[in-house]
Amino acid sequence: MGETPRLMKWDLVEDRYNKIGDGDGDTYIKPMVTSEFSTSMCGGINVLKNIKIPWDLTCDEIIYVLEGTFRLVCDGQEYNCNRGDVLFVPKDNHISYEADDRCVIFYAAYPHNWKQLAGITEVPGIDPNDFVPG
Repeated sequence: MGETPRLMKWDLVEDRYNKIGDGDGDTYIKPMVTSEFSTSMCGGINVLKNIKIPWDLTCDEIIYVLEGTFRLVCDGQEYNCNRGDVLFVPKDNHISYEADDRCVIFYAAYPHNWKQLAGITEVPGIDPNDFVPG
């Protein structure tokens, strides 16, 4: 039999979720599924407000919009996503994560150790205590 499921409750992000509306130009990423216990994928919650984050994507990513409007820009093409929309973003693209107002997304990424493979030691929005390099 395989490993047992893990349940991550909303209260892991609720405090920061409530505070992010206080200022402008902010993002908060809470990794929930990490390489600490997954050998294949990772994922979590990202809250964004009035921000543009350029990024070189080194993993495949699936984004599900939970709240608000999320925009991804890739090679000049805008992908506007609203609540309930799912967006697949293949690796090896230069992108920008964008939100004009507050939005909340769930992301899943493959492989789980994309940060380690790319030599990334910091990701905008992830608290240092939550950062898992592998």
